[in-house]
Parts: sequence; structure tokens; C-alpha cells
Amino acid sequence: MIRPDRRDALKLGLGLAASVAVAPGVSAKAGRRTLDPANPADAVQIYRKLRYRTDDGLIYSWIKGPYMAAIGGDLIPLYAINLGSIQRVTLNPDGGFDLIDLEISFRVDVNTGKRLTNMRNPLTGETVRVGGRGPVPTHVKVGPDNEVHIPDVPGAPRYEHVHFGATPLMLGRDEIAIRDRSHAKVTAPDGGVSYLNEVSTITASRAQVLDSATTNVLSRVQSNDVRSWQAWLNMGDRAGTQNLFGNGGKVARFADLPADWLAMLEEFYPQVAADPIAVLDGKVVVKP
Repeated sequence: MIRPDRRDALKLGLGLAASVAVAPGVSAKAGRRTLDPANPADAVQIYRKLRYRTDDGLIYSWIKGPYMAAIGGDLIPLYAINLGSIQRVTLNPDGGFDLIDLEISFRVDVNTGKRLTNMRNPLTGETVRVGGRGPVPTHVKVGPDNEVHIPDVPGAPRYEHVHFGATPLMLGRDEIAIRDRSHAKVTAPDGGVSYLNEVSTITASRAQVLDSATTNVLSRVQSNDVRSWQAWLNMGDRAGTQNLFGNGGKVARFADLPADWLAMLEEFYPQVAADPIAVLDGKVVVKP
């Protein structure tokens, strides 16, 4: 997938060379104290360390899991996602940061994991063309309070996004977590309105997260969302929602993302596989 020299470059891009003395895959900076989850300022840093990172740099993450229809008191598998994400964090003087997100989500068969271009909707019996978004970077601003500000783009859906404060949770003896919750009202260019509610539980080593000298940790995520029917499913006014049951996390390098996702990326978006950072930064534009 990635040439050895390219892997080394991506590894250096994460700043991991400075982290060897701390733990594999953990970025570090000078100075050390123990963060206090009860301190609001420290809680902001704990959240960022688990979900993003607290310094400038790259983030690699993934999620896999099925989308199920919740309808008539039952859960019915629709399809699954195999998602990889590359992000760049650039800190701002106001305490927030700019985020560039290159997220590529393949819709796949729940049982085989093969990419879907058409699928039979199990609720309607209709064969539909599977929707999705190509490898187009998204630029957002994240404020000092960790609220995401999604800009309005002419011709694109408009997001009214609310992020609920995430309180750090102690799990067992060795882990710390946040339960991250957000709500979005999405207005399509044609005026159609849909809703997306996300609840993710993100965990990592308590010692690493609470160490103020670490800036980025390898975390695990259980990702769930409840959303309105996606338009391409052709559900009409049928009552119900679609719900994600996903698992994933952050990894240290692009090459550490799941092998089946990397294989699909190589097959369907070889330009991204060859140089993902150039695509992320807009130096290479890939057609959807």
C-alpha cells in the first residue's frame, strides 16, 4: 500500500520521534504535571487528547460497524461502514484550532465486507444506488470550548450543530473515558431537513491521558449514532431511524489503519493511497 520511505515520513509527521521515551505511539512535549478531570480547563485538554490532539499535527483514525434500521420494535441490518479518517490540527491563538478532515467511508455488505454500489433495501425490497461522499477535505473550526463550527457552503447542506459537554469518566483502574454527545439539524439544498445524534465513548490509558506532557494518545472508540433515513434509501415518510453500532480508534500511522480499508482505498482512490497528506492539504484534488 505505502512505500517504506512514505511510511517513515508519515510517522515523523505525527511527531512520534519525540514520544519514544513516553510510550509507543504517544506524542509528548516538555513539562509534566497530572491533569485534574474536575478542573474545567484540564477537562478541555483531556477531551482533545482523547478525540484529537493538543498540539499541531496529524491524526489517523477508523470506525467499522453496521447501520441498522430501528423500526417496529426491531433492529434490521442495512449495511456497514468501513471508515478511515486523516485530520490535521492547527492551533489558534484564541485557544481553539483549525481542523482539516479527510474522511473516506466505504458502504459495505454487513456479512462480506465488500464495497456496495447498489443494494437491496430490506425494508422496501427496492434496489437502490448507494450514496456517499468522495475524498473531499472538510475545513472546520473548533472553539476553545470544543464546539465545532461548520461553515455554510453554497450548494451544500447546512449544519446547525450542538456539542454537549463531555465529562471525563474513570473506567476500571487503568482507563479514562469521555462520553461525547452531539446533535445536528441538517438542511439540504432543496430544503429537506434531517437529524443526526451522535454518542461516542472514547477511552485510553489513564496514565497517558492525565500526563500533561503527552499531546496525543492512541484511543479506542465505541461510536453510535441515531439519524434520519438517508435520502438514497428511498424510505419516504416511513417511521423509524437508522442507527450505527461502530468501533474503532486512533492509530499512530496511516499504514496502521485497517488493512481492508487500505486495500479498498488503493483500489478505488489510488491517488489518496499514494499520498494522503497531499490530498488532505488540497495539493492533490481527487474526483469523487
